[in-house]
Amino acid sequence: MDVPPCVQQGTGRNVPALAVEQGSYQGAAAFLVVLPHATDSTRVQAYVVDAACVTSTPAAKGQLLLTHSYTRP
Repeated sequence: MDVPPCVQQGTGRNVPALAVEQGSYQGAAAFLVVLPHATDSTRVQAYVVDAACVTSTPAAKGQLLLTHSYTRP
C-alpha cells in the first residue's frame, strides 16, 4: 500500500515508508506509517496520522496524532 500524499505530509518527512497500514486510532480512521529514524539507523519512527485528509476537499495535510521511535528489529 502506498502512503497517501496528505498522510506523508502529516509525518513531516519525505522518505519511502518501511511499512504502512490503515486502521483506526481512538475511534478515528488513521494510517500507521513506519519510517527509518532520521538520525539513528538502529531505530524506526512510527507515525499515526488521521486519515480524514484523504477525502477532504480541498486537500490538506494530515493531522499527526502520535509519533514514537522504536528499536529497529
